[in-house]
Amino acid sequence: MRFDGAELSVEVCSPGLRVVRMAGVLDRTTVCRLAGLLATQLARPGCGGHLVVDLGEVGFFATDDLGPLRQAREAARASGVSLHLAGVSARTSLLPVGVTGALAEFSLFDTVERAQQELVGGHAAVGVGGPRDR
Repeated sequence: MRFDGAELSVEVCSPGLRVVRMAGVLDRTTVCRLAGLLATQLARPGCGGHLVVDLGEVGFFATDDLGPLRQAREAARASGVSLHLAGVSARTSLLPVGVTGALAEFSLFDTVERAQQELVGGHAAVGVGGPRDR
């Protein structure tokens, strides 16, 4: 799904792991749309365990206001789901201080594959590559 300079996709990797991949620009508009997609995933039957947001293909962080992601994390927690971020750890030294501080509030993994290994034991097959239109 494409919108406003960003592209999103969802992968159901296992009953306990869904990955939402984002590419492009993360700004005030796209972070709200990302949070909306996360809410949609939480409402789907069978969504349990872990939601991992892969930001590895985000080329530009145009906001440090991650309030909508914080709200999504709280909604996930209330549903018994843990929300994690992946793909930004290697770039933290390149990010603005406000973004780095906001990201530090989340459970972070270097890659989706690393998150998969630690969260569900690496048994699920995770697709490789960036977001795709769906």
